[in-house]
Order: sequence, then C-alpha cells, then structure tokens
Amino acid sequence: MVTRGHPTLRNGNGRLPGAHSGPSSVAAPTKVTAFVDWTAQMHNARALAIEEPHARAERTLKNVIRIIEKALAGREPSTRFLVALRLYHGWHKGFEATENRKAVAALIVETDFSDLPRSPNVRFSSEVGYGDELLAALPKRAHVRPPIHLPDTWRQRDRGSPRAEKMVDTALATDLLERARSDPHEWTLVLSEDDDVVPPVFTAEAWMKPYGGCVLIVRTRRSSRPFLKLGGIVKEVNP
Repeated sequence: MVTRGHPTLRNGNGRLPGAHSGPSSVAAPTKVTAFVDWTAQMHNARALAIEEPHARAERTLKNVIRIIEKALAGREPSTRFLVALRLYHGWHKGFEATENRKAVAALIVETDFSDLPRSPNVRFSSEVGYGDELLAALPKRAHVRPPIHLPDTWRQRDRGSPRAEKMVDTALATDLLERARSDPHEWTLVLSEDDDVVPPVFTAEAWMKPYGGCVLIVRTRRSSRPFLKLGGIVKEVNP
C-alpha cells in the first residue's frame, strides 16, 4: 500500500516525542520522501551476488538507511527528519510479484524502523511505498489484484530475451514531480546514480524553492560528466 501522506511520530499524549506545550515546544520534524532506485542500491550494497532474496533485500535496505542518514546529517546536522521511503524496481512479472518484491515486502513487515537509525535526528516511517502504485494516478487505472497501476515492470522485450525493467524510471520521475507539486515545502531525496533523474529534479527544484522545500540527488559515485550544472542538488555519500 502506498503512503500518500507521512505519518508523524507522536507519544501517548498526542505530542511529538520530547515536545512540550507552551513557547518552548520542539519543532515538528522535517518530512522527507526518499525516492529509491532499488536496482542501483542493490549494486551499491554489493547485494546482487547474494542468491537468497531476503538476505539480498536486508543488505540493500540497511545500506539505503545508512546512505540517507549520512546525506541528511551532512546537509543539516541540527535538523530533525522523518523519512518515508518509496522503492522503485521491476516488481512484477505480469501480475506476479517477483522474488525481490516478496522479499522486500516481508522484510518491511518484520523490520522495527525505530531501531534502524544511528543518527538521533533521523527517523524512518514504517510505511513504505512502491513505485508500481503511482501517487497521483486515477483509481480507475489501478488493477484489483494486485492493487497497482503498473504491472509487468519486469518483462521480456522479445521471446527468449532477458528480462529488464520497464516504466521504472518514469514512475519515479512522475511521483517525484507529484510530491514537489503537492508538498513543495517538504524535502525529497532521489537515491539514484542515473542522470535520467536530472530533468525531473531540475523541475522539482523550481517548483519547491519558492516554498522553502528541498530536493537532492543522493549518489555514491562521483559523476564524471561536466555538462550538467548540478551545484547544490547533488549530495555524494560514501556508504
């Protein structure tokens, strides 16, 4: 199930943890949506060689959490953040969930996200979205079983050819722009090593900047191409 908003961490009194009534109240955490290219992160985590899907997913998720923590702590070390993850990958063969999708879904259910961060200022929502259900598509475009807009994102181009991802990059770009339009005051991170995310990030930056929002491309590898003006929107992280 895709998260259309961001849950806010609160204590039993309905207040943010550590918050007090009156003028000394602690500010609510800055909400962040992290759009994650899962294939790239499996590569970054050196998880592609792991045969067992659950172990592969676990290593990748831990690496994703570590990268996000470093990116946010390095950018704004004194700000508190609440991060919602959205994961993009070829999750379905036709209407059938792939082994990666099943493993990630099971991992998300069993993970205690409150124990994941090492940074005291970064917390993660336990509700995780997937790119096969778009943030803004009409309900009538979604299937019933499974309840997604984009099946068959892991497909063969021709009979006998290897399977490859389809519609994944454009799904990420579409959701990024929807988030920038609907919540321009919040933060968005794009965990991707691919320059295909640059055009939607440029547009999201233009939409969000007047409202105080922020969009960053988070990478683990330095880009060697000098043609793009990426100053201020790329955060390079050594995981």
